Amino acid sequence: MDKVLKNKILPVFAIGFLGILTVAILLFIEIYSVPTGMSYSEPIRVTIPRGASLSDISDILQDADLVEEAWKFETAARVFRLDRKIRAGKYIFDKPLSPIGLAKALTSAGYFDIMVTIPEGSTIFAIARIARDSVGIDSTEFVQSCFDTSTLRAYGISAPSMEGYLYPETYSLPESVNASFLIDRMFKHFTSKWDEVMSQRANELRLSRAQLLTLASIIEAEAKAHWERPVISSVYHNRLRKGMLLQADPTVIYGLQSFDRPLTRADLDTSTSPYNTYRYAGLPPGAICNPGIGSIYAALWPDSTDYVFFVSNEDGTHWFTRDLTEHQEAINAIRRFGKHGPMPEVYVNNCKVVKDITPATK
Repeated sequence: MDKVLKNKILPVFAIGFLGILTVAILLFIEIYSVPTGMSYSEPIRVTIPRGASLSDISDILQDADLVEEAWKFETAARVFRLDRKIRAGKYIFDKPLSPIGLAKALTSAGYFDIMVTIPEGSTIFAIARIARDSVGIDSTEFVQSCFDTSTLRAYGISAPSMEGYLYPETYSLPESVNASFLIDRMFKHFTSKWDEVMSQRANELRLSRAQLLTLASIIEAEAKAHWERPVISSVYHNRLRKGMLLQADPTVIYGLQSFDRPLTRADLDTSTSPYNTYRYAGLPPGAICNPGIGSIYAALWPDSTDYVFFVSNEDGTHWFTRDLTEHQEAINAIRRFGKHGPMPEVYVNNCKVVKDITPATK
């Protein structure tokens, strides 16, 4: 009798356990997933008042379109015991977050500190605008401080500006902050990332830290696909070793400060800026943006290739080639087929990257 009862109960428990497990999995998917199709045309600002309940906070977030359904945020906060750690303050969100990501973000700022995100590849001028719009820093003062020789001497920087040394990251900043505070904060964060191994590797490459960051900034400006960074790096290392002009469009754009218009052939031919790498050999005088750690690593440890050219394949990736003949063939193929045309062989860490080489059907 006991055996029969046991045989009946076990399946019930198994079904119940599976049901609970399924619900748990679905719940975790909901709180860890960023809502599909959600995007921000401009940063969203919210204020979490002191003494606000979790329900009040979820309503604020839902009204600001930061969450689709309030219960997901509340569940994430309670399950991970973040509900009592959420801090009052002013927050800025420039990209959608999952419910758990949102809950964690609301625990990381001080009282009425503002979360400010500096994207990888931001120039000093872009950072100045972000700082002005988010915490009211005078953008002109910020730019002038970044180029001021006394500022550069204070940080031991042998470059035209702080460009390259302002680490892109999300910072928690007080409302009453000035340009010097932000520059100091970003530089110190950069120095916390730069270690002795990097210094040794730069020495092996016979590059100063300033030169390495300049190269990393060019890689950052060129690379759209993360995996291409060490390949793009190899192109520039190969060109430097061969004494070839770098011919990097982003450096010309930086020298002209023409961030709001396309680069023209005339720009390449007539610009006498030292950042015109179509005219002057070697690296430009300084960095052209503030690279993330991925581009810094790529500059330090390029892939081993014999590529010396690359051209945009119109889909965010590039076509890498070994000589001028291959380069022209790549350009012709892209003009003929666009991003759906035959793709080149590309090697990353000496492993072939397999791509679809079938032209699109009309």
